[in-house]
Amino acid sequence: MILNLTPMVRNDWEIWVSEKPYTEEVFNSDSKNYWGTGDVYNPEIRCELVDKNQKMYRLTVNLPALSGIILK
Repeated sequence: MILNLTPMVRNDWEIWVSEKPYTEEVFNSDSKNYWGTGDVYNPEIRCELVDKNQKMYRLTVNLPALSGIILK
């Protein structure tokens, strides 16, 4: 889960994760289904392997303001 607790949208936000690549957004609290704006979402997660030995991945995501997303 990734939370953005600021009132600013964060486009192209980079997050580093280890062990597992994430490729899909499965929940976005800004969705219109949850009375959000529905303006900021991730149809595709940009995932890049940056360190093969340590299995480190860099994800680039769009984070809606005052909301959270869950990736799979």
